[in-house]
Amino acid sequence: MPTVTIIGGGSAKFVRELVVDFFSFDELANLELRLMDVSAERVDRSKRLVQKIIADRKLSARVWATTDQRRALDGADYVIITIMVGGYEHYRTDVAIPAEYGVYQAISDTTGPGAVMRIIRTAPVLRKIAADLAELAPQAWILNYANPMSMNVWTLLDAGHARTVGLCHSIQGCLIHQIGPWLGIPYEQFEYAAGGINHINFYLKLRHKGQDVYPRLLAERDRLVKAMPMERARFELLEHLGHFPAEGPWHQVEYYPWFHKNQKAVDHYAVGAFKGYEVDFENFKARSAEIDAQIAGKTPIDYHRSTEYGVPIIHSLHTGQTRTFYGNVRNGDLINNLPASAIAEVPCLVDRNGIFPCRVGAIPPQLAAVMRPHVAVQQLAVAAVQRKDRRLVERAIAADPLAGSILTLPQIRDMTAQLLAENADYVADWPG
Repeated sequence: MPTVTIIGGGSAKFVRELVVDFFSFDELANLELRLMDVSAERVDRSKRLVQKIIADRKLSARVWATTDQRRALDGADYVIITIMVGGYEHYRTDVAIPAEYGVYQAISDTTGPGAVMRIIRTAPVLRKIAADLAELAPQAWILNYANPMSMNVWTLLDAGHARTVGLCHSIQGCLIHQIGPWLGIPYEQFEYAAGGINHINFYLKLRHKGQDVYPRLLAERDRLVKAMPMERARFELLEHLGHFPAEGPWHQVEYYPWFHKNQKAVDHYAVGAFKGYEVDFENFKARSAEIDAQIAGKTPIDYHRSTEYGVPIIHSLHTGQTRTFYGNVRNGDLINNLPASAIAEVPCLVDRNGIFPCRVGAIPPQLAAVMRPHVAVQQLAVAAVQRKDRRLVERAIAADPLAGSILTLPQIRDMTAQLLAENADYVADWPG
């Protein structure tokens, strides 16, 4: 019987999707699921939802909830991390404070000023998870879904937990929900390969029935941008870099110095500052109501398996079935024109013996060129938290391509000071 712990188990919608996926596999239908969250109220809601699913499906699985992290991790086989330390209030200020200085981010959970603040809040939690696992479940696999993805995985690996992989849905999701429907191509018919860093990852090969898809995609550019103006940035990236980015348009506008330069540019690219925060917060409120209705039996639960990688990976580790997925792991020489210390997002094989990243080799130099600045931001930010160094935080934010293209160094210093003041509880023991 596999034992799965979800840290951030108060996220009822994500727990629901995971549980539906778990119970779609006969070999996982008797698992023990442990839900851990800092909020007793939210984790209890998740537990009641899972109990209803178990009862409805007449399964032998077991679920329990706790606010005690050590208890939840003791003897776990698999640990899924889905946390947002600081909640929506800090999500808002991560975007709002830079906007006061003219740095317009839509989401800022991956890189840039907001992501640097996220790793400041999140790293101590991750280090505690790694320390607890070293004592209580050293062979457990960590599957991290939390952002900032690369910095979180970097932190967990530096903390000594080698059995760590970061998971995102952009590589498969873009083909399933965007390029596939745009061109009328079922996902299963694509031949593709991607490589890069999380959220700044491009399709290196994209073919359908032996034919390169990119000419077809470029031919549809005007039609698609007219219907979806927010896609303008991704098509400009395709034309400039020769490859299409997998992550969506809300993120792309905040990763480069070319798009959100001023309010006129923000309007042109049709992705407003706060867009991600506003949508995520509204969805959070709507999901909470939906979950309550499902627990009460007023709204049906969709039992279709999702396209997320996490549960199939656990199924493969548990049963030995071989699968391929895209994971975030230490680069080494997987992509040999990115720094070895970086966290690369590459194809991985998984079976009962473990997770085995595949070597991509050199990616096109223009792609490596737009990724390296973000690796520098991540490296500086992770080091800043490890050393409790406010100046390194400032240097990490100054290295961000968007912030650095808009602000002077004195402005960056002032913005960083304001962001750190907003996060004062998380840096209370930092010098200076």
